[in-house]
Amino acid sequence: MKTRVFFFVQFIPLFSEKMPHIDRISALHDDLLVNILSQVPTKDAVTTMVLSKRWGLVWTMVPKLEYNDTSKEGGKSLWRLVDKSLQLHKAPVLQSLRIQAERQFTDDADVGKCVSYAVDHNVRELALIIPSLILPTQPKILLLPSNFYTSKTLVNLTLSCSALVIDVPSLACFPLLQTLALLKVVFKDESSHVRLLANCPALSYLRVNRYCGDNVKTFIVKVPSLKSFTYTQNDRRASRSLVLDSPGLRHLIIFDYGDLGSIQNMPHLETAYVGHLVPQPNDKFLRSFSSVGNLYLRLMDVACFSAINFPRLMKFKLHLLKPSSSEFVPGYSEYCSLEPLIFFLHNSPILKVLTISYDVGPDFEDLPLSWNQQSSVPGCLLSHLEIFVWDKFGGRRRQERECVAYIFANSKCLKTATVLPRCSYRLEEIVEDIKSMYRVSESSQLITHSDSTILEG
Repeated sequence: MKTRVFFFVQFIPLFSEKMPHIDRISALHDDLLVNILSQVPTKDAVTTMVLSKRWGLVWTMVPKLEYNDTSKEGGKSLWRLVDKSLQLHKAPVLQSLRIQAERQFTDDADVGKCVSYAVDHNVRELALIIPSLILPTQPKILLLPSNFYTSKTLVNLTLSCSALVIDVPSLACFPLLQTLALLKVVFKDESSHVRLLANCPALSYLRVNRYCGDNVKTFIVKVPSLKSFTYTQNDRRASRSLVLDSPGLRHLIIFDYGDLGSIQNMPHLETAYVGHLVPQPNDKFLRSFSSVGNLYLRLMDVACFSAINFPRLMKFKLHLLKPSSSEFVPGYSEYCSLEPLIFFLHNSPILKVLTISYDVGPDFEDLPLSWNQQSSVPGCLLSHLEIFVWDKFGGRRRQERECVAYIFANSKCLKTATVLPRCSYRLEEIVEDIKSMYRVSESSQLITHSDSTILEG
């Protein structure tokens, strides 16, 4: 739609030289023309100034500025455009400023000047997405101007640049900031991010993507107003930890190789996606999710399930995987038992949807389960479970087959059971084995192929 609008704006005046009464766009009110130009990248909006005197200053009143570097030459042309256009810009209020450089920034890129201009013009949305300078010398360090840390109007903020150093003064204040994304930035010290978050009283959405050299060992998030938090920490070598204490959280996404033992106080959590890829995760981190309604876990081991209650859990997905040979972790057991899952089912009384992706190779040690020796069947199987999915079913592992057979035989309310074989090898034999398993719910539907072919029970 944006391309069509600009195409129309660009070419109608050319035809009007021969048919002057056709140029109806130029006759529109300035407010409408400004709104049209706000829908296209600033580079295109600026070019309209050459169309006619009527268009000469229209773009300067556009309240949304968006700069995207797509040139193959690098970022010089982008920053020249930013500098010149800001000098000519006349809108009293700047709703948004977005600068995205696909290549490294150059020495003449005065990022601080751009940010200062935006803050002085009451910017509500600010996004700086700038890759680091790729040179054998020390990367350029970028500092934000002092007026940035006292913006009274910022609502949405995205900072993405590993050369950007966040140095938060003691008097920082972002009274209206609701959405914050810190993507591979560097903090001056261990407490800079704490001061930043402590001075965002209205913050609802926080996204953090840690940088390997961000100067923070323990990342602390204590924001009472926070509703959604996404946290990614991919450095396996560093000894890092996350401290999370935000009682208002509703949605949480974490992917981390570090310590998650200090997550607490989330009584209102609705949805959680957690990738905790450590050899032997303890149950301390998992206890923090006991009140969640929907839970998705990526783990290497399920031993941590044994003694935790999930009274509100209705949807659960487990992605159980082993590390590849290139990332094998000392302390990881070759034996990946499914035994603790029976305790998990006992402790999840209203579970309705259970999905397991069993990404464990056939070379892992295989031991039979003792589930059939249980004195009682989990209540969720008897009266609640309606959808069951087992992905990457190998067919040869005894505990894997016994687990599926147990759930089939005891899930009285089951409506749909999906068991997808790992590969096409021995596919017909595996499918016939799955179909031969007894299902107590005779009306349930069985799906055994990824094309969702339904085989009636």
